[in-house]
Amino acid sequence: MSRLRTIKNASDLIKNHPLIFKQEELIKRKKINFYLEIGCGKGHFIVKQANNNHDNVYIGVDKSSTIIYKAIKKIEKQNLVLTNLHFINCDIKKIVDIFKHKIFTKIFINFCDPWPKKRHEKRRLTSLPFLLLYKKILKKKGLVEFKTDNDLLYSFTLNVLQKNKFKIVYFTDNLYKNLNNKFNRDNVSTEYEEKFIKKNKNINKIIWHY
Repeated sequence: MSRLRTIKNASDLIKNHPLIFKQEELIKRKKINFYLEIGCGKGHFIVKQANNNHDNVYIGVDKSSTIIYKAIKKIEKQNLVLTNLHFINCDIKKIVDIFKHKIFTKIFINFCDPWPKKRHEKRRLTSLPFLLLYKKILKKKGLVEFKTDNDLLYSFTLNVLQKNKFKIVYFTDNLYKNLNNKFNRDNVSTEYEEKFIKKNKNINKIIWHY
């Protein structure tokens, strides 16, 4: 994966763009289902979701303003009009300051940094502090859907979920051998996912609720 070149003024370039989330969206669409992708990257996954499901609202969060800028430019280049898609440029830890209620029907965590060293365990997006954060903004019986190519992160996540007695709805260590399963039939791939599949790397998936 090539190194991302930082655009120094990216935050200024995106702040007033129509695709950047504004609080009035919560009032305007309060009866619509909201979906959140954490670490949305250049939007490959969340754009496909929004384009396939116009009755839902999709929000992509990423702490890199450069990445969000690139996602927006990609959408413009494709001439897509997606009024049900928005981006937020912030650290995920600040998401509860933006959404103070249980609003999301589903949260997606796709191919996040595995932080493999033991001393970095708390930085993993499936460590307990993060899991408890998601609970604050997820509707009752709302789902978290997690995909990773990293087998150790997959095992770590299963262990954390089981240890804390969260309800695991579905899990597999080889998503593409189980595409006929009801939880996988509508699988939407990410940019990373497509690259891993070409290398015959197994994809792990877990779905849970609280």
